[in-house]
Amino acid sequence: MDKLAEPLSWQLVEFLAARVRLISRSSGFRTDIGAGAVIIDETEIGEDSTEPATIISVRQLSRSGGGVAQSSSDAAITIEFEVPRGSDEANPRLLVHRARHDLIRALTFKEKSLPLGVTSFELLETQLATLEDDAGHTAVVAQITARAGLTETFEPVSNP
Repeated sequence: MDKLAEPLSWQLVEFLAARVRLISRSSGFRTDIGAGAVIIDETEIGEDSTEPATIISVRQLSRSGGGVAQSSSDAAITIEFEVPRGSDEANPRLLVHRARHDLIRALTFKEKSLPLGVTSFELLETQLATLEDDAGHTAVVAQITARAGLTETFEPVSNP
């Protein structure tokens, strides 16, 4: 049996992670966040991490149409760059501002470079904040929200 391709929503997450990994000073960006942690699965980072990290997640998939063999969805995506307080960064807020700028630049691309089936991608809004979790850890964060259109084709399931 051939290996099935990952769901289109996951292919999009992997594509965005690859775009973030392009961010380096040697490529003309303000930061080197692409060489740091790029998290697409929460198990990849410990709760007590003090290193800056970029987290990419699909927050919601809403079916927007389709039929028996094809489905269209809208995906709500969050790309977040986080600098924990207590990290070795001299100026975490400045790093967050620079990272936000770099992320917007890296996530602005021609739509034809998207994985097959991802029909659109747009950045919606950015937000800068200081967050605190239940354990009392604080971090300075740049959060970018985006939306993507997905059209997936399905093989009909045959009855045994």
